[in-house]
Amino acid sequence: MLIDCHVHLNNYDEERERSVRDVAHDLFEAMAANEVGHAVVLTSYKVTPHRPHVETVLETVGDDPRLTVVEGIRWRADRERTDLFNLEERVRAGRVKGIKLYPGYDRYPINDPSLESFFRLAAKCDIPVMIHTGDTYAKGAKVRQAHPLLVDDVAVDFPDVKLVMCHLGNPWFLDAAQVLYKNDNVFADISGLTLGDFSAEFERYTLQRVREMIHYMGDPSRQLMFGTDWPLVGMKSYIKFFQSLELGPEERDNIAWRTAAQLFKIDVTRLPGTPPLTQPTA
Repeated sequence: MLIDCHVHLNNYDEERERSVRDVAHDLFEAMAANEVGHAVVLTSYKVTPHRPHVETVLETVGDDPRLTVVEGIRWRADRERTDLFNLEERVRAGRVKGIKLYPGYDRYPINDPSLESFFRLAAKCDIPVMIHTGDTYAKGAKVRQAHPLLVDDVAVDFPDVKLVMCHLGNPWFLDAAQVLYKNDNVFADISGLTLGDFSAEFERYTLQRVREMIHYMGDPSRQLMFGTDWPLVGMKSYIKFFQSLELGPEERDNIAWRTAAQLFKIDVTRLPGTPPLTQPTA
């Protein structure tokens, strides 16, 4: 059983036109081919012909039991800023199960005081806040604003908010490990550590770094979650990477699906072949 807690329905091949339904079709095919039972879709921080609005995503796939939708936030733009009222309406209606912040991309740091309204909304509605950390896909983004150590500021100031560091803070793995080790309200996904498929050499290098992080944390299975960053990353290659980590059976299950199911309140009874949902090891 696998829950991929980090996928997108953006069209990253901007050379050709594709609808959300087309990309979703490819996602479902990839999930079926790799035995992924559920996926968490993160919408973008901006709306373009290739990056659909959250409402478009919800209208297309919002009722599918194989998907959970997390809304990407646009905050520092002059236009198309996220409307907090509409966001809260989507959250309260259960259409959106989390918030995704894009620091660096959207030109604000993780600990920007103006984000307080989002964190308070997350605490009130008991939804996780996913945060881009580390390296960026866009050359115009500011990497320093996405440093994982800044998550510690938010974790301390908002202890009732569950925070998810996306991408393990790559390349600051040990900094991310320290934030996880220190803060019980911080989680992380292992997504987006490469583009496309892993080469053999880069897979060996990345496995070493993630294993160091796991050893530092002590018990990674309570806070780490499987994710890929599809379609930027190949699912099959990423599952091989995950299976190469040195994990016990319970640790592997917690990271593969159990922790994500609890964090995003995914009804796993609706998914085929799901083991009983039990609490992760503390």
